[in-house]
Amino acid sequence: MSDQGFQSKTGKSFSAESFAVVFRKGQMVLDFKKTAPRIDNIGGDQSQTIVSEHQPVVMTPERAKAFKKILENNIENYEEKPEEGAARELEEETGLKADPENLELVASI
Repeated sequence: MSDQGFQSKTGKSFSAESFAVVFRKGQMVLDFKKTAPRIDNIGGDQSQTIVSEHQPVVMTPERAKAFKKILENNIENYEEKPEEGAARELEEETGLKADPENLELVASI
């Protein structure tokens, strides 16, 4: 049997201003949305366009329930004793609870 490799790709960071949750039979969709104005200069005239970007996350209801538990737990931990320094910055950037000892994100499903 040949050696099977594993590759992981991390997506671009995304800061969402709003989100929607939609469900269907066997699926939960968390649709995170970012909206920003864009100004284009065309022939000396400025034109403003509103750009909307979506990052949907599709999961099974079971995974959504596990995600909910992890999210609730991390919010409770954050409210009880928010971290200082780099761990706090990592939390703000990602929205996830960070372990201040090794700065790795805690909680995976």
